[in-house]
Amino acid sequence: MSNQLNAGAGMPQGNNQAINPGSKHASVGELGALVTDATNVLKNLGTQQLDSAKTTLANAQNMVTDSARQYAGATDEYVRSNPWQALGLAAAGGLLVGILLARR
Repeated sequence: MSNQLNAGAGMPQGNNQAINPGSKHASVGELGALVTDATNVLKNLGTQQLDSAKTTLANAQNMVTDSARQYAGATDEYVRSNPWQALGLAAAGGLLVGILLARR
């Protein structure tokens, strides 16, 4: 009876083939190589996306910088050609900010 219990508690009885230890190590090695390959693919994909993001960010930064320079140039030109109007606008802006801050 103990033979029946041991046989029933272990591996399924339909497949009584012996496991070859050499093939087990080969499978582990293949699995390790597969994991390494997958890791390399993901690293390359991540690197490509990072490079793309850096390029996009650099382009956006250049556009913003150029735009800011244009606005600064236009503002400088306006202030130089109309100094009293610029002074009046600055005073009105300061007065408006002062009123808004005094309300709080």
